Formats: sequence, structure tokens, C-alpha cells
Amino acid sequence: MCEKRDFFPFEIAVGSYSPRFVEAEAAVACHMVQGDIEDLLLRLCASDTSGRVPTGACTDKEDWIAPVEMCATYNANAAELARDLALSWVSLHHKESVSRIAGMSLEALHARVDAAPCGARVPMKGGSELTRSLSRETVLKALATPPAALLEALEAAAVPDEAWRAAEPQAREIMELLRQLGEAAEGEGPPAFRAKVTSRGHTRFLEEHAPFHVRRLPNGGVMLATHPYRTLWPLWSDALFVLGLMS
Repeated sequence: MCEKRDFFPFEIAVGSYSPRFVEAEAAVACHMVQGDIEDLLLRLCASDTSGRVPTGACTDKEDWIAPVEMCATYNANAAELARDLALSWVSLHHKESVSRIAGMSLEALHARVDAAPCGARVPMKGGSELTRSLSRETVLKALATPPAALLEALEAAAVPDEAWRAAEPQAREIMELLRQLGEAAEGEGPPAFRAKVTSRGHTRFLEEHAPFHVRRLPNGGVMLATHPYRTLWPLWSDALFVLGLMS
């Protein structure tokens, strides 16, 4: 686990003579943070091919919470990606600490879900009325779905939304400015000033629009990630909906 305050920048350099674009500034901060988080998770979980770390995650909470409520997860075996969903269900339904059950096999997690009463649901934060809870039946259907189809659905759902795409051109301009400042000698480079990127506007934009990354790893694993201000549940719910598994 890692905490977002260890990664999220409080301010970035922006052009002195340009109007402020909160969305673009937030997008730049997101690029900086998300890359660091993914790099850290890979270093901890996939530093070699030994397979000693089968699963890991990043969160801004003090405890290891349900994987779908975290900002990044790692699974050493992409074929067991659905364990994120099953582990989340068991933790939320049985009120168990994820750190205590994270080592359970996929088969054991499947049995725990299957043993729950028909129609049982667990509440999920945010989203539409349809995605504010996760049913036992949805989890069982996901566990029965071919892993390749599930992964493809997650990849298809990880498309930046319109608001994010609209902010990207200005974000690229700021990132180019940062590159020039980084290469310039002290006291030189383009004019710029330090802009705080911790306002409610910046935070809200990231909570609602930060993109998702679905990375197939060379070692056969898979990583799901977004900014710490967001959770992976919107990615999962969109993928499950496309597959016709939400109920």
C-alpha cells in the first residue's frame, strides 16, 4: 500500500502569460502521480520472475481495502484477474480484512461467494443507481467468464472520457513547459509561476475523470491503475455492464 500524500504534487509550473486551466493542471498532476504509483507497484510486486508476490495494491487508506475500491492492483496471473472482484465481495460481504484473506486461492474465494444467499449484494461507492451495489450473481458470472474476455472488456472500458480528452491539449503544453524548465540552467528557461493543484476543482476533476490504465505485463501479470483520488470500481462496473454481467 502507499498513500497519495506521498506522491501527489502540491504545485506545478505553468506559463506566466497563459490563462489558468484547472482541468489541464489536474491532468498534468495525474500523469506525474499515476506513473510513480505504477512504477512503485511493479517494483514491489514484479521485480523479478519468481512469482513470490501474487497480488498487491495501492490505496490512500490506512488498511488494505477491497481491491475494486483501491486506485491500483497487481495480479501475477492475468488469468486470475477476477480474484480482485471475488476478494472485494468476500471482504465487503463478510466484513473481513483484505490483508487476512488476500492469500486465499481463487477457488476458495469462489466457494465463499457461492455460499452467500442468492440475491445478496454489497454496497459500492459512487456511480449510477445500477452500479451502487455488487451482487453475488454478478461476481459468480464474472468468475465463470473466460479471463481473456474479462481482460478485453476492462481494456475497452479504460478509454479516457470526453472531459479528459478535452483537457489533454493544454496538459501537453504544460508538460512541454516542465520539460524545458527541467533542461534549462538555473534562472533561465520560459517564464512560469508555481500553480497550486490541490483546490477542490482539481480534486473533483480527478475524482470524476482520471483515466484508467490496464497493463498486460511481460511476466504474464496484469495491472489496473488510476489516480489515488479515484477507485477502480467505475472501470470494473463499465466492463461488467458491457459483458452483460451486472444484475
